[in-house]
Amino acid sequence: MEKPIFANTTHQIVVNDYLNLMLSFVKEISSETKYNNFKEVLQVIIEYHNSYGKDVNQGNWDDWLTLIPSHTSIMVNGYFAGIQTKRNLEAIRAYKLLLDNALEMVVRDLRDIKNNNE
Repeated sequence: MEKPIFANTTHQIVVNDYLNLMLSFVKEISSETKYNNFKEVLQVIIEYHNSYGKDVNQGNWDDWLTLIPSHTSIMVNGYFAGIQTKRNLEAIRAYKLLLDNALEMVVRDLRDIKNNNE
């Protein structure tokens, strides 16, 4: 599994904390097969993030910093919609609320990271 490229330690900690929270929720509510499929799609997002970062400049710096959290937020919401049942509805609603709140904090924290290469 390819590891994400980070701008600095803050970027790494903030994004990894969000990913770990998201993955723990997905794992808790998924079969092993669906969880592994979810991680395959996550890998595609990480690969895109890494290739996008090769040409990052001041104009797309914020986009690159938030690419993993924003894309995975959309991915996990689609995933939850696809696996939602009457039995897991309340758990999914709780997970979505917690992840939405976490995403707001992630974006706030990532805004403070400046591009030192410009």
